[in-house]
Amino acid sequence: MQDKKESVLSDESESALDTMIEYAMLFDFYGALLKDRNVEIFEDYMFNDMSLSEIADEQHMSRQGVRDTVIRSRKKLVTYEEKLGLVERFNTVKRQINSIIDKTDEVRRSVMIKDGIAAFRAEDINGYFDMIEKMAGTILEDL
Repeated sequence: MQDKKESVLSDESESALDTMIEYAMLFDFYGALLKDRNVEIFEDYMFNDMSLSEIADEQHMSRQGVRDTVIRSRKKLVTYEEKLGLVERFNTVKRQINSIIDKTDEVRRSVMIKDGIAAFRAEDINGYFDMIEKMAGTILEDL
């Protein structure tokens, strides 16, 4: 019989899905920095929905050892992010690109078609282009 899966990774203020997404992102960016065995254990627990007991049996170790490995791996992933900030940078760039997409949609909506000819207010279009240019410059500076 499978043990009830206890949560060794989430803060109580976060939902299980938020925790899964957060650690999936951290793992995508920093998982290669963990030891191979820790990667296997972490993946089994977080992504393959295996219980601590199932992993312990498969890895020939104690349930407590598996739990400790998962917790240590979590802490390492968080530490890597604190030091390197790659996930935060990725999320910032993603937000900025979405803003650029939104601004280009605003430009598109500000162009009016009259009798098959595009008509627009130049000051609106120039303002949008200034904002887009500024956002793109910010992205390049962040990189």
